[in-house]
Amino acid sequence: MRIIQTALALGVAGVLLTACAGASGSTDTGAEGAPTVTVTSPKDGDTVNQPFTLTFTASVPIGPPDSGLNHVHIFTDGNTDDYTVVTTPTFTIKDLPAGRHTVGVTLQHADHSPAGASDEITVQVAGAPIGTPQETGGGGYGGGY
Repeated sequence: MRIIQTALALGVAGVLLTACAGASGSTDTGAEGAPTVTVTSPKDGDTVNQPFTLTFTASVPIGPPDSGLNHVHIFTDGNTDDYTVVTTPTFTIKDLPAGRHTVGVTLQHADHSPAGASDEITVQVAGAPIGTPQETGGGGYGGGY
């Protein structure tokens, strides 16, 4: 009888240890991790003609803010308050003056709060010598939401 009790106690202890290890030993909480957004075209440092298409990928679905999905803000030359809301993975940029510009993309929640992902490239818009600073008179791409 003592052997059966000992075996039963060891079996229960083994089941409990396995359950505890499964619960605390796993780092998978079902979340897919931190979201990402990556500009895929043009490449950083490219020379572009106007208009040009900016293409990016996001690790989460994007859509209109009123859908509840994330979206991106696209802005130029560091002017994060002067942005265009974009809900598809491509966007045509036009009306940038010739010269060097940065184009930033940030992933935003439906309420426009940051989702924590961003990317930035620098492009040379054709029509000015390479490296010529731009004169944008305010600089952002504009559009708001």
